[in-house]
Amino acid sequence: MDRWTAWRNMPGYERIDIHHNSQGFRHDTELTVEKPPNTVRIFLLGGSAAYGREGFYTDLDPGWTRVYNRDLIDAHLQKMLQEHHPERQWEVINAATSEFRMHQHLALIEAELLRYKPDLIIFMDGHNDMSGIIASTTVPYDAYAQTPHELEFYSAVYPRSLRSWLFINASWLRNNSALFAALQRRVRQHRREEAIGGVPDARGKPAHIPVLEEDLSPALRQRANENLTQAGYYVQMAERLQKMLSYEGVEAMFSLQPELILSDKPLTPVEARFVEHTKTIYGPYVTYMYENLRPRISRDMTESSARNHYVYVDLGDTFRDVKEKAFSDYCHLTPLANQLIAQRLFSTMSRELIAKLESGKRSLPMVTATGPH
Repeated sequence: MDRWTAWRNMPGYERIDIHHNSQGFRHDTELTVEKPPNTVRIFLLGGSAAYGREGFYTDLDPGWTRVYNRDLIDAHLQKMLQEHHPERQWEVINAATSEFRMHQHLALIEAELLRYKPDLIIFMDGHNDMSGIIASTTVPYDAYAQTPHELEFYSAVYPRSLRSWLFINASWLRNNSALFAALQRRVRQHRREEAIGGVPDARGKPAHIPVLEEDLSPALRQRANENLTQAGYYVQMAERLQKMLSYEGVEAMFSLQPELILSDKPLTPVEARFVEHTKTIYGPYVTYMYENLRPRISRDMTESSARNHYVYVDLGDTFRDVKEKAFSDYCHLTPLANQLIAQRLFSTMSRELIAKLESGKRSLPMVTATGPH
């Protein structure tokens, strides 16, 4: 639990495939607060896909595999930057956190990342913020009110019930017993799919892609129309992040992550099974929302990036010609896919952006007694 971001990665966490340094970043080495000379420092932010979470559909995937630190987007991107621009030392640090949404990035940057003097922050988001909008029952959408795990948070920081006592003891056991942690993961695995769709009355009904508006019940049709009007929240949050980073002299780069059910890649047999399973979990409403919400967000981000002069790339077509497995479930990625995403991010970095990063000049605003100019 974290007082600023609701939750964060556990510092020093260690598993056969995962290593967190003492700052809680999924990075093999420690990060000094003072940036070494001649170094360009980049953070990658996002949810579980950027973090490098392995696939949830283990029962459907005979080729399921762990994702090691060396297989991550940040590791590949750092290697590419170092090979093509050896005159500088490049650090690309994975600061992504499972389930994070963009408003949590804002808190993490302010509370933690700025003190490390980053030169660039790359965002790879989409799924979690869209899930929040899709599941919203209020207009306008309130990301803070609907941040997940509210009950767990208050059970830990404001214990008043037997449930709180059980939660706190279970948390202690999970952090101190590998056996208990493994058993708890198995239990959560069965519950996880119930939370993916977010609309209990619409799950379990297979969706036929594309879902038409008339395929929805009148109540879900009304809800879909209301929530689609809230697509602007995403670009608003991106612009808020970009302007805050610009004030601090930090470059921002945004990317919209791929979604399996919207991908135009040639599907492998196991990915085809993933698609059918995902459509059943999502149901018509959630599937319809992803089909219509994501294009709106991408269009808004394209217009905003031109207007505000930041780099944006829609990663949805990255696997268009990839015949190998790229997805390990509905949105998480294989090691190969992480490498391809890193290549796409690298190729999207303009010469101007690379030149800014290599120059090491942080374009901080002039500040007077009346404010910034």
